[in-house]
Amino acid sequence: MNFNVLDHNTDLKSVDYDLNQHDWPNYWLSIAQERFPQIESLETVHKLLSPSEILMLGRYCQSACASAEFCDRVDKYFQDIVHTHTQLREWMIQRYFTIRIVIPNQANKGRLLPFHQGIWVGNGLGMRTIWTPFTEVFSSNSMQICSYEESIELTKQIYNNQWDYPTIQQHCLEKTNPVTMKPGQALLFQQFHIHGNINNTTDITRWSMDGRILPKGGHYHRKLPGGYFRFLNERESNIKLDNNKTWISYAGWNTPFSTGIPLPMQRNVINNYCQKLGIEINDYLFENEFCDWLPSLEEFISGYNVDGIILCSVYSLPTSSARRKELLALALEKKMEIHFANELTAVRSGEDIAHVERIFEYVNDNPDPNAGLNLNS
Repeated sequence: MNFNVLDHNTDLKSVDYDLNQHDWPNYWLSIAQERFPQIESLETVHKLLSPSEILMLGRYCQSACASAEFCDRVDKYFQDIVHTHTQLREWMIQRYFTIRIVIPNQANKGRLLPFHQGIWVGNGLGMRTIWTPFTEVFSSNSMQICSYEESIELTKQIYNNQWDYPTIQQHCLEKTNPVTMKPGQALLFQQFHIHGNINNTTDITRWSMDGRILPKGGHYHRKLPGGYFRFLNERESNIKLDNNKTWISYAGWNTPFSTGIPLPMQRNVINNYCQKLGIEINDYLFENEFCDWLPSLEEFISGYNVDGIILCSVYSLPTSSARRKELLALALEKKMEIHFANELTAVRSGEDIAHVERIFEYVNDNPDPNAGLNLNS
């Protein structure tokens, strides 16, 4: 099955789900009330909170997407949706979902989501989006979306004419239509659909959640398997460590992933991971450029008198599966922990090596997504 072309089974498909089993409106109301107990309903938060407080609320809800409780809920929900309404059987799920709160007259408060399509925000054509509103959506409070054919034609015109922002918005507005749904329904769509918001002129605050899946074999563009996507039942809380160990960080430019990432950016990802887990770095080390077999990493593992190494990503390892396994097996032999900051995972056992290799099963040629849109036809 080619996951990187139009798939009518998952394209602008409205589906029903069991609201008793997956009660997202009440779940998110309870989360919102943790931050602002005075909230009585999702639809009326704009009547109780200022725009700045709603921004705080959005950040609080967004942070809840990292909790084990949310991950348990969303894994079961997506399993039900994907298994029931698609033919997909092997896929990864977005690690952090997006919670959107669209208040009335949001355009005047600098909160309007412009028209875009998935490939303009780093998504690959193989990805699938599941959009779930928690409130009734209709007219101007809902997402506005184009058909496949109109999206392709608009994309051609945008590229060929190099339209400015207002022109893009105006032409997209003429072609989009609102999604009409109620809680207990979700929308499945692909990454080439142009969509966005218009000013909400209703008196209802719209709440929704969007998350994506990556089928094995699907192109992911900039949203990497293992980082942006995780496996079902994979949890951050599984990472436990001994803070008394001696740690170093490791950076380099020796793989297709790392070659264009400046050293400060790699170390920023590493530093955030270390801060989260309370790791104190003993030294900041790196690989010699063009030494793609990673001899420095091998030496740091085997003879550098440290207990653990933090890499920016699993994609900082060699592209050769045999060489990856060789280095990681050496780490196990030397009782060395290898952590990967972008994927929030570590190698300390044979099962962990298998987990890394499973991530690489989702890696493919991943071409420019515009090449798959038939823009020259």
